[in-house]
Amino acid sequence: MPIDIMLQNQNDENGALPLANAIGFVLGFMGVIAFFIQQSLTVFLPLLMPPTVCFIFCTLLYKTQKKSEASTSKSTASPVRIDVI
Repeated sequence: MPIDIMLQNQNDENGALPLANAIGFVLGFMGVIAFFIQQSLTVFLPLLMPPTVCFIFCTLLYKTQKKSEASTSKSTASPVRIDVI
């Protein structure tokens, strides 16, 4: 038919389109991964707050405790005392 002669489709098999498709696929996949990481961080970040606060408070409590009599008696004091005015 004459219309088939006029509409001859010529495909360029060696063009840059497959390379652009591959690059677009890789970048799109990285974008989806970044989106899921961002969404998971917004979910899991608040769950990390209570253990962090508990660790900080327990460390402060441990560091501010006074030493008991048994631990202070083990240390030997210097017999000479010098007062500097």
